[in-house]
Amino acid sequence: MNGPYSWQVPQLEQLRHHLLKQDLAHAYLIDDPAGEGSQGFVRALASTILCEQTQLGGCSNCSSCQLQSAGSHSDLLWVMPEDSKQIKIEQIRSVIEWSHQTPQQGRAKVLVLDPADRMNVYATNSLLKLLEEPAPNTYLFLISTSPARLLPTIRSRCQRLNLLTPTDEEGLRWLRETRPDADPELLQDVYAITGYKPISAQALFDSEQVAQRLAMVAALTEWLKGYCGPIETAKKLAAKEMPSLPYELLYRAAASAQRQQVLPQANRRGVFQALIDELAGRWSTKALSRLAEACGKARSLSGASNNLNAELTLEHFLMTQQKPV
Repeated sequence: MNGPYSWQVPQLEQLRHHLLKQDLAHAYLIDDPAGEGSQGFVRALASTILCEQTQLGGCSNCSSCQLQSAGSHSDLLWVMPEDSKQIKIEQIRSVIEWSHQTPQQGRAKVLVLDPADRMNVYATNSLLKLLEEPAPNTYLFLISTSPARLLPTIRSRCQRLNLLTPTDEEGLRWLRETRPDADPELLQDVYAITGYKPISAQALFDSEQVAQRLAMVAALTEWLKGYCGPIETAKKLAAKEMPSLPYELLYRAAASAQRQQVLPQANRRGVFQALIDELAGRWSTKALSRLAEACGKARSLSGASNNLNAELTLEHFLMTQQKPV
């Protein structure tokens, strides 16, 4: 069974209801701006559609569910960008040919474009033909974190579905259930560092970068308190693989500090919370807004810098943002 995340169940139940009534739309644009859970959502929905029992997320027992678990279901096609990082016209042409074939295992076929906004212009124009003349018993799901990048003609031919996101409390509860042995304070830190995105937090736990992120957060707090100067702090923060990371962390902390000034948060501890508390306690709301804006701009520009320039740019950034005026 491709079980959905708990906060996604209401939307999936609603779509299953439409499926049973035989009025499920033939094309959906899955809007997932946070990039959290869209693949799991669509997998669960595809399993529901293809399951012989139409059970939410699949029954795991029927031949269709077993084929999907093995990754060999002929009526499920998941299209992703090729080496060029684009979905090309050749892929869409193959998709159209596939869509007009009779389902091999059951009553329907499921096609997923992930992410749909990576289609080049030729692929997009080719896809329009399928949207304008949908193949019978074929459901199309376009996953996108940036739907605005899709042509209006594509968006207008799909039913838009904005994915539900968990509340901070729901996300943390889910994370605790998936990491029952984790230190509660560390769990809270990782959750906050990822912008209160539970799936991203889980992925960070699975990586070897937790200590690096926490060290960066601690360095930012020392800089804000005046314990460490911009040059030394920039050396601590310089991340060769992800030059935008220091700006991202400070941006999230500034945004959280703004929320905390309006709605104080109780019982939150940890390294990242210490950074938030420092900002919320000493910086005005207006200063935090300027800091967040500056972080956003620096984050966008950081990808174009080489490693040496990235450290120098970070030094300059810290010097210009040192006083909360």
